[in-house]
Amino acid sequence: MERPTVSILPWVIGLVVAGLTVSAVASLALDPSAGDGAATLVAGFGVQMVAVAVVCVLLAHHSLAFRRTRFDFLWLLFGVLPIGSLLLAIPAILSDPVYFDATSPPGFWSTLALHAVLILVGALFGPLLWFFILMPVSQLVGGVVALARGEKPPVFRFVTPIVMLALAAFILLGAGALDLGAALPGRFAAPQIVLAMLGLPGSYVVASPLLLWVCRGILLALLVAFLGSWWARRREAHAG
Repeated sequence: MERPTVSILPWVIGLVVAGLTVSAVASLALDPSAGDGAATLVAGFGVQMVAVAVVCVLLAHHSLAFRRTRFDFLWLLFGVLPIGSLLLAIPAILSDPVYFDATSPPGFWSTLALHAVLILVGALFGPLLWFFILMPVSQLVGGVVALARGEKPPVFRFVTPIVMLALAAFILLGAGALDLGAALPGRFAAPQIVLAMLGLPGSYVVASPLLLWVCRGILLALLVAFLGSWWARRREAHAG
């Protein structure tokens, strides 16, 4: 039996309109230098990332429902939204050329190019936001709804998203807890993270002791959950 085909174009139109509205407010109404450029980050990186992540949610929903999705929305998501956000960045740059180091034509064009890169990176991070945050949250909500209906969803429907959210929290909080600027990039940074988690000396700098302890707690909880699951399966195997 052929799967039905659906279109998410109306949803994407709403996303693009909302995204451009947020970009317009962040670019035109907010101080671009406030919060170390938070408005610029939201207008470029954040809007594109969230839009792509929400589209991933819609695609996954229809895929699980055995429905095919028409890709007639791509020109909006990867054309209208990024170009519109980039155009909205122009008045923001011109309003504070000193902050953006755009007092000369080369500086202006290089700043605009950096905005374009920021938007591109936001689009690339969209699937990660969906995978680590939105998908686990939707699974948890679905499990809670199933319980409310009197159903008995499998345990993994709750365990898996909780583990995914814990990993996301560990990564995000760890980025704020440690300053690895003194460590070498790439594979050399990993040992510094391990040393920090164990409280051993290294070339890292603790930016937030509280966040570091929270990360240690998350890591400990994940290890306990993993070992508990392994022990339970081992006992079941021996009992069988």
